[in-house]
This record gives sequence, structure tokens and C-alpha cells, in this order.
Amino acid sequence: TPKRAPVNANITEDDWTFVSGATGKVLPPVPPLIEWAKRYPMKKGFGSSERSYVFNPSAARDIVKTYNLEENGHPKIVLETYPGPGLLSRALLALPRTTLKKLIICEYGKSFHPELEALAAADDRVHLVKEGAYYWNVYHDLEEGGHFTDLPRLGFDEGIHPNFRLVGHLPVNVLSAQWLSQILRAVSERAWMYVYGRIPIHLLLPEPQWLRISAPATSRDRCKLSVIAQANTDFTLTMPPESLQPYTSYFFPKGHDPGKGKKLKDTAVGHNMIPVQIVPKAEPLITSTDSDDWDFLTRQLFVNKTLSLEKSISYLAPGASVLLDHVTNPDLPPEARILPKTPIRGLTVDQWKSLANAFSAWPFKPDNIKTMTADEWKEIEVGRK
Repeated sequence: TPKRAPVNANITEDDWTFVSGATGKVLPPVPPLIEWAKRYPMKKGFGSSERSYVFNPSAARDIVKTYNLEENGHPKIVLETYPGPGLLSRALLALPRTTLKKLIICEYGKSFHPELEALAAADDRVHLVKEGAYYWNVYHDLEEGGHFTDLPRLGFDEGIHPNFRLVGHLPVNVLSAQWLSQILRAVSERAWMYVYGRIPIHLLLPEPQWLRISAPATSRDRCKLSVIAQANTDFTLTMPPESLQPYTSYFFPKGHDPGKGKKLKDTAVGHNMIPVQIVPKAEPLITSTDSDDWDFLTRQLFVNKTLSLEKSISYLAPGASVLLDHVTNPDLPPEARILPKTPIRGLTVDQWKSLANAFSAWPFKPDNIKTMTADEWKEIEVGRK
């Protein structure tokens, strides 16, 4: 068997060995690195393009430690998204059964399936789903198959869910960006996996996505995603980003070369991957009754995000300038009050809440502003009883 090329002097051949915490036996290894480019080509049709995934075994162990799965003493069901050949999967399976009860792996890339099938054969805690995590039917099928039977359904006021975590990588394609946006918005509706409560999510995000989510007011990266994320969730870095840099020492594939002096496209492979924990707020600012209003407002106003509110508000509907009287009202708390000349990307989430309240109460707001109907939300409510 060809030896795996060391990533650096601190990684030895033994570091590539993972032992199952359930059986005490060595788990099937990943192929030698020298074979990865051939096995997992960056070509459409293999499921391995538009992807970055951990190949450094020491980093995989360090990342899994940040999940704190031992916390509270409850054995966890973990759903892992887009693992590639499964370095994080192996680090997770090294945990004892008292910590990791079940590992559900969602991976549509057929080139990775042999390595993941070997894991499922070696450790009975693994359930492999050969689909992408952004397909909502995946979660319905898992529930229908009884994989969530033991999960208690908790209210958002009952703390972080003690028994379930979602972890993994986020690809750089458009579908993944849409999935991230939808699961952030689903917090308001208690849809998707949030029917079970406040589910923590640990993701390795491509840096452009992290910059959008975390962008503060006035930042050039501020966008609709920033507002929804900050209104509905709390998020933190779980490791210093530089501990997973440079990219080529920790992630595969090497990534695209933009050319000398050129910037890597946001949708290109090769961006630094940022370790982030996302947890729904106990009291999200966006509720099920006004989530469509927030969606409409952010979608319409961020089209001209550098313009001031007083110049942009007319894009909402004829007569919408009347809303300025409500959001500039001196009786509002200072943090909710908006100066008319504030640029759209300069609005804080408290100010967006003020604008949404005024818009919701406006008798002449446009009809048919919904982007998702009640039935469409129902489709992503995993078995809501």
C-alpha cells in the first residue's frame, strides 16, 4: 500500500489510523493522498467538484473536539453533511458509543461512496444516505425510517437540544448557498429539524459565506443573508481560522488558480474554510408571522444596498415613504430608530425589526409577497406533529 504523504513534519503515518470507539477495531483507512486526485476528480458527474473537505487527520480530530459532543452526558445523533471520503467521519467514530449514538452521513458524491460504505460495514452506528443534505426529502425519509424516533421535541425556551447535532462541510455551489439561507430562515417557522428544538450546527464554511453571515452593519459584505443570520441565530468561531490555514495543508482539492493578481471567485474551490457554530436564538427576532415581510424587505432593499433608506424605500411600493414616519419616531428605543439617510447596508437587525414592524402594520403593503407558501414550508417541516 502506498504510504500517505505527510502533510507536515508533525503528522506521522500513525495519525492516519482511526479506531472505532464502539468496536475497538481499526476503521477502514482513507486511500493514500497520492491517489485522491484520480479517485475524486474535480469534474461534474462525480459529485466531487465544487467541494472542499478535510484531508489532514490531525485537523479532523481537532475539529471534532470543538463539537463538544461529550457535553451534558447525553449520547448524540449526529448528521454529517458532505464528508467527502470521510476524515471527519472517522474522527467522529473514534468517540465512544456513550457519546456518539448514531452517525448519519449525507453524501451524494458517488466517488466517495466506497470509502463511506466501508465505514458503514465496520461500525453499526453509521447510516449512509447517498443524497445531498440540501434535498428536503432526505430528512423526511430519515424520520420515516425511524432514525429520529428517540429525539425529544423541545421548545425554543428549553435550551439547546441535548441529543442532536448537525456537522460537516458546506460546498461552494449555488444549491448549498440556498440551503444555508433556507435553514437560517427556517428558524422563524420552527421548520426543518427545528421542529425538535434549538439544534446546534457546526459547519466548515467557505470564507466568502462566512464573511456574508458575519458582516456587521456598514460592511461591504452586508447582505440579506447577514441580516437573517444575525436576527435568527447566534454564531461563533470554534477555532481560530488561522489554525486551518494555509488551505492546502488541511483541505483537498488544491483548488482553482485564479491567475496572478486575480481574486478567487466566490464559487471557486480553494477558499479558506472557516469553522463555525450556529445556534438558533431562544427568541429569534423574525417570527413566523412576519418572516415573509422580512424576506420581502431585505430582498427588495438590498438591490440598492448603498443607497439611503429614504431613497430606497420607494422600491417597496407606491406610498411606502410613509413608513419613514414610523421608523424615525422618537418614541422608539434608540437602537430601533432609523435616520432616513442611513444606507441599507448600515441598518442593524434591531432597525430591520423596526422597519418590519412598520411594514407589517401598513394597510397598503403589497399582496403576494410570499416566496414560500405554507405548503412549501410544510414540506420542510420534518414530521411536524
